[in-house]
This record gives sequence, structure tokens and C-alpha cells, in this order.
Amino acid sequence: MASGTTAFRCTPPVLLLLILLASGGKAQDVPSSMCQQNELCTTVQRCQESDDSGRNGISPRIARFCGVGRMCCEKEQLDSWDAFQAQQKPPPSASSSIKNKLSRIPEPEPNESCGLNMECVPRKLCRDNVINDSGISLINPRLGNTQCSKSLYRCCEISQKVDDSESPYVQKEKDFKYRSCGWSNPKGLIPDDDKFSYAEDVSIFGQFPWMVGIFTGRQKFLCGGTLIHPQLVVTSSHNVVNETVDTLVARLGEWDLNSVNEPYIHQSRRIKEIIMHPEFDPQVFFNDIALLLLDEPVQLAPHIQPLCLPPPQTPQLINQLLSANCFATGWGSKDAKSDKLEQVLKRINLPLVEHSECQAKLRLTRLESRFRLRPSFICAGGDPGKDTCKGDGGSPLFCTMPGEQDRYQLVGIVSWGVECAEEDIPAVYANVPYLRGWLDEKIKGLGITL
Repeated sequence: MASGTTAFRCTPPVLLLLILLASGGKAQDVPSSMCQQNELCTTVQRCQESDDSGRNGISPRIARFCGVGRMCCEKEQLDSWDAFQAQQKPPPSASSSIKNKLSRIPEPEPNESCGLNMECVPRKLCRDNVINDSGISLINPRLGNTQCSKSLYRCCEISQKVDDSESPYVQKEKDFKYRSCGWSNPKGLIPDDDKFSYAEDVSIFGQFPWMVGIFTGRQKFLCGGTLIHPQLVVTSSHNVVNETVDTLVARLGEWDLNSVNEPYIHQSRRIKEIIMHPEFDPQVFFNDIALLLLDEPVQLAPHIQPLCLPPPQTPQLINQLLSANCFATGWGSKDAKSDKLEQVLKRINLPLVEHSECQAKLRLTRLESRFRLRPSFICAGGDPGKDTCKGDGGSPLFCTMPGEQDRYQLVGIVSWGVECAEEDIPAVYANVPYLRGWLDEKIKGLGITL
């Protein structure tokens, strides 16, 4: 090794250049302190042309840059691309390379037919997506009654298909008037007679408009969050402790992680500042809360609205919350043994569990009898088959406000659990009422008024 290194150092510059050119694409790939261990710093063009994630077709690719015209790229992706290129014989010319690349792009699947001159299309692209207020019959017969096999699709006469810019939802979004925080859309934001067979635990599109998806810059889902102000998202510290403002993107108004067919399009924002609780303990998750300051405010819309913060914790508040109607939402896995995310946003109706009762139940688990539940935690659940799980970290637990049926306040942030969906084992959340003072202090320091 030592002798080989010496020989390389003595190689004349011209010969070194020839060696690099002869080695092809791999010569462009070098380690960098700005990249992760499984990544190399390469040219933007090489990383983009070797992409095998399929995400470029959904939304812009945002990545960490490691130099002018260079970006961090997964080594496995680059190796796979080089192996693929080596199998292409003879080496294609520049013009044929473009043709080959285009030929590998699959043709979009034709829309599902639902009758004579009728197709199943995204609801937002059907001009006559209207139902009679009386509920007796459809206003326009050019809407079919046939059930489409995909959610958020509508049987629509071909002549009524429109482009995104002509969608009837465009005007509805312009006409939106914000009331105040915490108001849900109980029936979601699908105005026609939707008979699609959703699972019981699916949150209908737009039902809880404060839900936020937090992604890495490579558009990989990281965790959930809650919009509490057009420029503020609350999440868990344990999910963002190893991230920077350059690695995160917040997506507001998201519903189906694998689709862009929602009636209203989501909005994405970069993160300007990450504010973690100074007493967050990454070993035991005490004070598991963080504020994300968005680089610019989101535009409030029917499917993007903030959730109310609760008042500071008091015995009276806790008593009220114990009898409130509470939900948790997220894209996490239903199975504790699986890391696979759910495609569409889920909701779970969970009762809050009183602090001492939760501690007693957790002491019957592997935490054992000396476990002490700290005040920065609050508990919910314990019903078999109903729980937040892997991938739900940072997502909200919210409960109805006193005297309100469809208006909610943020009570907890998904933090940790001993098991997932096991009977009599509640899940543990960051206690937002207890942490309200810290939130107020940081929000005031940002010059923001809720």
C-alpha cells in the first residue's frame, strides 16, 4: 500500500489526467465530508441520469450539494448505473443514447373506461364534479355512476376532462376564507357522492388540514408534523436531531404519498431554522419536541390550516382532555415488525390515559416496576389493534376543544412506545400542554404571534 501510494503521488499531472479520463464516470465520484457514508460526491448530471428512485416524476429533486455543479449521490445507485451501462453493447452514440433513455420510460397507463365515452380521471380534472345540494340526483348526467377502482378518481365524460389550470378546484381554492385554527373538514374535501370503499382507519382527503409530512432533501419520508402557524411546524426532536436545515423539506396538504391526484395540490417549504428543546434527552426522549421555522409562510387553503395549541397544563385541562374525542394521524406502519409506510394518511381514534394509570400499565412491561413516567409525557391508547407505530414519530395527537365537535387542539406528539397496538399498553407522546411555556417563549423570540 505504501509503495503504491508513493507511485501515485509521483505520477505526472498530464498522465494523471489521462488516467482519470480513461476511468470514465467513476473518476467523478469522490468521498466528501458534506455527504453521508453511503454517498459519493459526483456531478449533478451523473446523479440525475443514474436516478433509480422514480421520484423525479413526482416532484423536484432537492439534494445536498458538495461543490459547484456537484451533489451527493448514493454509491449503490451509481454502481448500479455503471453496471447497467456496461451491459449496453455496442456503446450508443449521443443521439441513440437519448432514444434509448426515452424508450425506457414506460407509456402512461390509459385511463380506466367506465362507460361509453366515459373515463375514470382524477376528480380535479372533471369539469362537472358537482352534486345536487338536495342529494337526490346528479345535476349533470355527464358524470357516471360507475365506481372507479382508484381513490380520488371520478367517472367523467371524455368531453368534460380539463387541464389542471381549468380544474374547478382552482377557483374554490381562490375563494377560500380562513376562519381560525383547529377546524377540521369532517367529511373531507371531496364534494361529490364518493362511494369509494376506504378502510375504516383512513383519514379522508383534507379532513385534518394541519397534518404535515417532513421529508429529507432526497424526498424520502422522515416523520410527521403539525402546522400551528403559516410558518411554524411542531414535530419531535428525536426525528430531527441528526438533520440540518439543508436536509429537510416540509410538505403541507399531503394525503397520498404516491400520488399527485389530490383535488388540491400540496405545498412544499424548505426549513429556515430547527429549534429543539434544550433539555431533550435522545436516550429516553424527555422533552421530545421541536419547532421548525419554514423559509416562507404557506398559503392557507381548504386542505392547509393550522391546529390550535392547548392552554398550559392544569388539573382541570387534563380532566377535560380525558373525556374529549381524540385522534392521532400519520403515515406510519400498522405492523410493529414492518418499516413499510402506509400510502394514504391514516387516523386512529385514541382515548387519553391518565398519567398514573399509564405509568402503572407501563410498569407491567419490560420497563419494569421502577419505571417513572416523566411529566413531559402524556399517554393515549391501549386498545388492541389501534395505535401509532413506526413512521408516525412527530405526528399529532389532537383532541376536541370544550364545547366544540369539529374543532381540535394539539395535545401530544408521537414519541415512543413499548409495543405497537397491544392491549393495555398505551403509547407515549410529548406532552404539549406541559411544554406550552417553552413553545410560547420560542415563538415570541421569532417575532411570531399565534
